[in-house]
Amino acid sequence: MKESNRDVEHYLDEICSQVKAREVHKDLRDELGNHMEEMMLDREQEGFSRSEAAAYAIEQMGNPEVVGKRLHRLHRQRIHWGLLTGLLTMALISLLTVWIYTTNVLQETYQFLYVSHIVRTVICLLVLGVFIWFDYRKWRKLAWPIYILLNLMMLMSAIYPLMEGQNRFFKVPGFAFDLSSAALWILPLAIGAIMLDKLRSEIKIRFLLTYIGLVLLPAVLFFQLVDWVRLVLFVVVMILLFAYFTKKWLYTTVTVIFTAIPTSILMLANDNYHRLEKIWIVFDLQDDPYGMGYYNRSIIDIVQSAGWWGNGLESTFTAFGISYLDYPLVMLIDVFGWSAGVVFVLGIVWFIAHMITMIPSIRDEFGRMMIVAITMIFGIQMFYSVVMTTGYVPIVSVIFPFLSHGSHLTFEYAVLGLVLGIYRRKDTISIRNEKLAKSQG
Repeated sequence: MKESNRDVEHYLDEICSQVKAREVHKDLRDELGNHMEEMMLDREQEGFSRSEAAAYAIEQMGNPEVVGKRLHRLHRQRIHWGLLTGLLTMALISLLTVWIYTTNVLQETYQFLYVSHIVRTVICLLVLGVFIWFDYRKWRKLAWPIYILLNLMMLMSAIYPLMEGQNRFFKVPGFAFDLSSAALWILPLAIGAIMLDKLRSEIKIRFLLTYIGLVLLPAVLFFQLVDWVRLVLFVVVMILLFAYFTKKWLYTTVTVIFTAIPTSILMLANDNYHRLEKIWIVFDLQDDPYGMGYYNRSIIDIVQSAGWWGNGLESTFTAFGISYLDYPLVMLIDVFGWSAGVVFVLGIVWFIAHMITMIPSIRDEFGRMMIVAITMIFGIQMFYSVVMTTGYVPIVSVIFPFLSHGSHLTFEYAVLGLVLGIYRRKDTISIRNEKLAKSQG
């Protein structure tokens, strides 16, 4: 009996030696061992001894080296070349738009912008590589500390702003970064990590209230940072994420009421920045063409005058000044025409479609949740940035991911690195171990 079991164990050892993803060895041994045990029991019922049944099972399974190599191909790390290609293409487009701008702008202040953008892009690519190799599952253990730390930073920045009107930036000696952009990307992942299991298993009133509380605290802080664009994006993403967790319309409606209504009140309670005027001006652009409606009219005029092949590199770039870099699609259409705009939009649809179609292939529920949240944020920003190119929606500071110039690029490359890292590990992690750790936690 023991000898036959040793033969089976030795056979499984030989198979696992060919599979480099050690984490799945236990899963493979259980799956293959159970299959072999069923064959052995059938053989024993036919009158064969235990050792003869083991030899038969091993023979039926085949050469362990061949089987092991086949399993290694199934359980190896992978790179999603489609997403990576899309990202590198957008990085090249971003360098192109900054180069076009710096070669046309007259102010010497901005002549060195292209060099700094190259340096930033290289740094972002290094950040991308780090997060591709980062084990995303560690995020789950760090969720609460990350949530608390980021909210404290937002609170400190709201109380002690870097400069007047710039409290969305957090500063320590020698270093400052865009805090509200960081919060937009990081907080949904932290809240998702905290609430995923609770809202997936059973919806209780205390879990619902906990989720609302976790969302409302940063929402209030976004308001204090005077960044209502990131505030709205954050609330919308958290509502959609809640619907993804629960898949229940009633609870989602309750969450909308208890998050969207207070958020709207916060936004409109102190309208020093004329938010309502920016919204309503699109219904009558002629009412104030050189005031609130200036950007809208400028975009419409540029797009209409571009034609299919654009105005070329001789474009004067007088419409927006440095703000032109915040509207890269408008610049591309201005220079290269509607044809470039159509190709670009199709590329964005292709990029988001790749992210969406990736989701079902992720077996780990936590990794799948992270990709869903990140895809939502990318999708909303890209969609609204494209729609702004029409000039018939409120022109707000929604940044086009990967293309606009600024420190937000670091976070965008980092979270896409997380997505690529999740995909890279999708066939090399043990779902059995994840479930066991969850039950013990």
